[in-house]
Amino acid sequence: MSTEHLLEVQGLKKYFEAGRPALFSRDTRHVYAVDGVDFNLQRSEVIALVGESGCGKSTLALLLMGLEDPTGGKVTFEGRDITHLNDHQRKDLRRKIQMVFQDPYESLNPTQTIEEIVTEPLTVHGIAPHKAERDERVKKALEDAGLKPADVYLGRYPHELSGGQRQRVVIAAALVLEPEIILADEPVSMLDVSIRAEVINLLAELRITRQIAVIFITHDLGSVGFFADRVAVMYLGRIVEIGTMLEVLESPQHPYTKALISVIPVPNPRLRHERIILQGETPNPINVPSGCRFHPRCPVAMDACKASDPPMITLSKTHQAACLLLVK
Repeated sequence: MSTEHLLEVQGLKKYFEAGRPALFSRDTRHVYAVDGVDFNLQRSEVIALVGESGCGKSTLALLLMGLEDPTGGKVTFEGRDITHLNDHQRKDLRRKIQMVFQDPYESLNPTQTIEEIVTEPLTVHGIAPHKAERDERVKKALEDAGLKPADVYLGRYPHELSGGQRQRVVIAAALVLEPEIILADEPVSMLDVSIRAEVINLLAELRITRQIAVIFITHDLGSVGFFADRVAVMYLGRIVEIGTMLEVLESPQHPYTKALISVIPVPNPRLRHERIILQGETPNPINVPSGCRFHPRCPVAMDACKASDPPMITLSKTHQAACLLLVK
């Protein structure tokens, strides 16, 4: 794998205005959805972005797609700053960065046939103007997405397909542009358990056959254990720990990561360990706790945690202490 970073994110932030705390107040409150995220993605690499609902995973994906404008920070793609692009520049970029959304039932236009749905991205971007070439690309995308033979599905409508087949159509619509990155936002959470493994295996195969990098957003760390190269654990707008899948599963350092791993189902009862059940709910992203954001729920929190904000734990560089608090 090349050491060149395909995508590099530095200090990325997204704050949403949340109104004023009182009728005559001049202050404006903000939702700190993404608050200083740093990571990089290499070619054909798979990163699993893991965390509870509301931690900012989907907002981060929307920022990378350009569907939301960042409040601060920088995003670089193939050495080019793509943080603030105009509509024309953003359109060109979307040929290389595609997104697969969570709900396949809402992602597809019910009035279009499968052929029309997969052909539409080519039409929008002015690719393959000749019908023969366009038809060939559409069929290849469908078959690469696991819908074989493609001719069987071209004339069908979304309501005639199962949930798994619909999600494969969504993936085919992304593949038809031959992207370099796919942002998969909970792509299997709406599917039956029996179908989830098939879709995950499909993405694993595509990263090899098409050399596509994948950012796989999920709240279920166990579902991507064999699939991801690295894991980024996100909590309340920030990545708190990142490392290879093996490092994170075997030697998690952050207490939040340990809690997530403790609830992964283990078939062998002899290998099960004590579950860490976090108390309370994720804090309101409008009122972010001082110091370490996790300290109100952390089972090993100290007084120093309320004042010191620890840096992100990068396991691939060094195994650090659980909270990385340097108390002088």
